[in-house]
Amino acid sequence: MTHADVDTSTWILEHGGTRLSDSDRAQGQRLLNEHVAMGRLTSEEFGDRAVQVQHARTRSELLAAFQDLPRPHPRLDEPVELRRTAIPEPRADVPHLRYAVTATVSSCAVAGALGVLLLALQEPAVLFAAAGVLLTVYFALVILGHRTER
Repeated sequence: MTHADVDTSTWILEHGGTRLSDSDRAQGQRLLNEHVAMGRLTSEEFGDRAVQVQHARTRSELLAAFQDLPRPHPRLDEPVELRRTAIPEPRADVPHLRYAVTATVSSCAVAGALGVLLLALQEPAVLFAAAGVLLTVYFALVILGHRTER
């Protein structure tokens, strides 16, 4: 049996109504906020109803959250624009941050090198281990620097 075979009013009653859009849910959330501001809902009731509105799939499921509340109720025949906040694009070049990181890493490298040299005076094997670590870090920085230039 297809939708064409079933009377429309019967189908709506059986399936709980027409599907909601994101703007319908946004309107429901906004109106719930108004009811909380007017003192008609406690914060716990608001939380429960907000989840109900967020997960509503049909108009009847959305309107059930407003069943015992006075107007305003969602007007599902009017489109409501969603307000979306723009997420700023990450900036590719932040020189002051680059300088701060370079200064921090450089000073740590100098302190580490001095520490290794002092240890190397007592244990020469430490010098070879430090050279290996230094080469590894150098090549990692070269590879990362090369990738960020693309």
